[in-house]
Amino acid sequence: MTKRTARRDSNYIIYAAIHDGRAYIGLTRKGTVTVAKAVKERWRKHISRARHESQDWVIYNYIRDGAWTDWEHEVITVIRGRAEAYAYERELVKQIQPELNDQYL
Repeated sequence: MTKRTARRDSNYIIYAAIHDGRAYIGLTRKGTVTVAKAVKERWRKHISRARHESQDWVIYNYIRDGAWTDWEHEVITVIRGRAEAYAYERELVKQIQPELNDQYL
């Protein structure tokens, strides 16, 4: 079996998830679905991981403390290219310093 080459031309979505005035900045690959569906699916994975994994991340601890519902999701931008998207996400988290992000700070 040959290893698949990583695509550099994919679109990535930078989004904000907001709950009771607290924010989380995230990133997901768009793929072939709509932007809204990609963000919804990524958020569903966050909820699942918070429930079933023991990661000690601020966002997962916040969700485990009862913040399961009533999240708002805002698309910040769509960026072409993986490296560019991750660099932009890192810079945005450093600038905004959202309460629920603990990476890149």
